[in-house]
Amino acid sequence: MNASSDRVSIVTDKLLEDLHDYVSIHRMNVFFGAICFSLNIVLFSVFLSSPTLRKKHRNRILMILGLADTFNTLAILFMGKNRVELYTEVIQTHHFPTRTAWQCAIEPWLILRGIGDIWPPVVQMVIGIQRALAVFTPIWFHKTGRNRSSFLFGSTLVILLPTLLIGFVIAYINRDVKVIYWCGRKAAFGTDYATFIYIINIFGYFFSFLINCITMIKASSTINRLVRRQIINVRYSLVISFISFVLVSIPNSISILQVHFEEVVKFVSKPSTYFTCINSGINIFVYLLLNAEFRHQFKYLFCNRKRVVTYGEVEKASKGSKQRHHVDLIVHSVHSCA
Repeated sequence: MNASSDRVSIVTDKLLEDLHDYVSIHRMNVFFGAICFSLNIVLFSVFLSSPTLRKKHRNRILMILGLADTFNTLAILFMGKNRVELYTEVIQTHHFPTRTAWQCAIEPWLILRGIGDIWPPVVQMVIGIQRALAVFTPIWFHKTGRNRSSFLFGSTLVILLPTLLIGFVIAYINRDVKVIYWCGRKAAFGTDYATFIYIINIFGYFFSFLINCITMIKASSTINRLVRRQIINVRYSLVISFISFVLVSIPNSISILQVHFEEVVKFVSKPSTYFTCINSGINIFVYLLLNAEFRHQFKYLFCNRKRVVTYGEVEKASKGSKQRHHVDLIVHSVHSCA
């Protein structure tokens, strides 16, 4: 069916007024999406510009999370752009386009949104499980945990791809069913699948936060040096999962209660996409706050240093008193743009 040719004229004055508000809301989605996408590009620039950062398994895992978040920010950016154009067309023509479930499902922004909805919470869950294994079974973990980043990447794809496929199978089965013109998860994939995606977001981030809390308590209360070394890794995961729990899990939990608490849901649902976008762009600030090596590389990249001194040089130079003048030089270079 050609959506552009099959239209019905049912636009009311009240709806036109609301559509102007929706255009403003989705322009903000474009803005937030672009800003958070840019922050993730900066994050990758810092990680990839340093051989030391790139080689560490911990940082490779963080880059996988950054990749998942990047898909989400792109999805929100393109969703905002799509909705602004769509609502503007309705305002100008006073007509709704007719859409089918399959036409909605193959919208590029909705495909990206599916990845952005599922992949980040799954990555955080797998990271949380890995951190727990490193703390609760340290000997086994370090014997079998050589290519941890590759395993994490593969295991998350094993969950992501079939989950996405289920949604598209549902949409294809209902490919001729007419749906609401602005599309979305419910329109393309059905209410049950959309609820399932909400649950993945809620449970994924909550489970990640919970398991990181338990892991941090265990790591902090032990005297095993191998285990205590994991505290710094768990710290990143704990902060990130807490932010995700607050910004994504709680609003999505409230959205599921829409039938019983409609006014509350309206209050929460309007900024919920902004919260989700911020959640996918805020990790760079967590690393700047908690990761001295990342912070050091960030300063060199964006403060126009003539000579890039690696973080390893700082550690190496600090070991001997004969090299004290070298340390002073490096420290001065590091803090000159702070």
